[in-house]
Amino acid sequence: MVDVIAKAQMGEVVWAQLDKDADLYDEIMDICRREEIRSGIVLNIVGGLSKARLSMPVQSTGADAQPGILELDGMMEAQGIGTIGYSVDTYDASAKSGIVYHAGEPNLHIHMTITHEGKSYMGHLLQGCTVRSLHPRSHFTIVLAKTPGALLNFRVSEETTAAYPNGIPIHDLVED
Repeated sequence: MVDVIAKAQMGEVVWAQLDKDADLYDEIMDICRREEIRSGIVLNIVGGLSKARLSMPVQSTGADAQPGILELDGMMEAQGIGTIGYSVDTYDASAKSGIVYHAGEPNLHIHMTITHEGKSYMGHLLQGCTVRSLHPRSHFTIVLAKTPGALLNFRVSEETTAAYPNGIPIHDLVED
């Protein structure tokens, strides 16, 4: 059963074309700050990368384990979708999963699919994904949409586990 439903409107849609060698994560964060996107969806991410960093299961572990980090170099194709929320709490799991959120900042929860050397990988977007292009302005394009009415707050729970000694990360959906 669904516990929480928050209704939102599809608002302004923001398109961006990224520059060669730009960091994908940093560019999306900058756009969210500049365009004041507190609640939104990542409708599409598509383009080439020369470096990729994903937070994902990198080895077989239990269901409650933290993900690890996969780093790739070379020619890659990428696509992604996700949500944009607001970080209420600070969370730093950079050593294990690479995921870091800062209170008062946008919260990106973006799943990326990367194809590299004939293999495909899917995980959370991290800093360190570098746009690949033969031209100064790449064809790497992202499309974001504002969604006023609903807000996805990132929090850290008071409950802890051995894998999450500082609290379990949660997304709290609320009507805005």
